[in-house]
Amino acid sequence: MSWQGELNKVLAAAYKNWIISKRNVFTLFELVFWPLISLLSIGLMTRFLEVGQAPLSFLLVGAIGLTILQICQIDVAYVLLFDMWSKSLKNTFLTPVRGYHLVLGALLFGIIRGSVAFAMLVVISRLAFGFDYLAGGLITVVIFLAGVYAAAAMIGMVVCISILIFGQKADVAAWSLSGVIMLVSGIYYPVDVLPPALQAVAACVPLTYFLEFYRSSFGYGGHSVMTGAALAVFYLLVGMVALEMAIDRARRNGNLLRLSE
Repeated sequence: MSWQGELNKVLAAAYKNWIISKRNVFTLFELVFWPLISLLSIGLMTRFLEVGQAPLSFLLVGAIGLTILQICQIDVAYVLLFDMWSKSLKNTFLTPVRGYHLVLGALLFGIIRGSVAFAMLVVISRLAFGFDYLAGGLITVVIFLAGVYAAAAMIGMVVCISILIFGQKADVAAWSLSGVIMLVSGIYYPVDVLPPALQAVAACVPLTYFLEFYRSSFGYGGHSVMTGAALAVFYLLVGMVALEMAIDRARRNGNLLRLSE
């Protein structure tokens, strides 16, 4: 199959998310309202506590990173959630697409939406709190965002796999998994304050390393971003294979039909 055909299938999945999202006014809340509330609440809390510039940087990096993660991961999850909610899941898999087409297309759309939200939050954090998110350099920001988007893709794939295996009840994972990641990856605190068991879990989460990498630009310890990148690539490949297996299993056991009735 030609690469043009593969690319068209990926773009078709992205376009599908765009068509559905633009008709839903609540997607504006995901893109503008909640990110703004999250940033302002954390920023105002630091004002109240009268923290210095270093803790402010630490917290705002976490707040913005978590916001971008949530926006992008829900877009990846939406590629099957929308079909499940509209009872049309079987129609998607009647088309000549594979799971990776859907994930990559939804991820592309999520990256676009996440980048728009990121630009907005960078401007507001500079104007409202004097925090320059780009102080670490453009390359550093690009690497950090790549790590966040990779983590979002992993969470989104776990949600999609859960839907195919467990059915409609699994949609709660779309909103709960990012909370688990927030707990163990050090969004608002360094991971060394966690109990040893959770520190071991944090060491297996790629986002932990990308957060440390970006925060090192503001003087917060060292980092091992290559470890995070290696873990991200490994999890993405495993996730793609697991998704294809879940699709095949759902076809065989009738879950695709049950989720479309």
